[in-house]
Amino acid sequence: MDKFEDIRNDFKKMREIFCDSVRDRVGSSIDNEQFEPYEHTLDIMVTADKRVELEMLNINRLLLEARIILPEI
Repeated sequence: MDKFEDIRNDFKKMREIFCDSVRDRVGSSIDNEQFEPYEHTLDIMVTADKRVELEMLNINRLLLEARIILPEI
C-alpha cells in the first residue's frame, strides 16, 4: 500500500498539471475549492502517519528493552 506521502506527491503533480492548463475562473475555482482542501488533508495525513511511525519505533524500542530485562517476554 502506498504511503500517504507518496499519494500526496502524486496528487501535487496532478494538481500542478491541472493548474498549468487552467485558463479561466472555473478552473481556478475548482483548484481553490476542491484541490486545495484535499491537499491540505493529505498534508495532515502525512504528518499523522509520521507520528504513528515514530510511536511504533518507540514501542519497539521499549519492547526490546523489556526483553533484555525479562528475556521470557
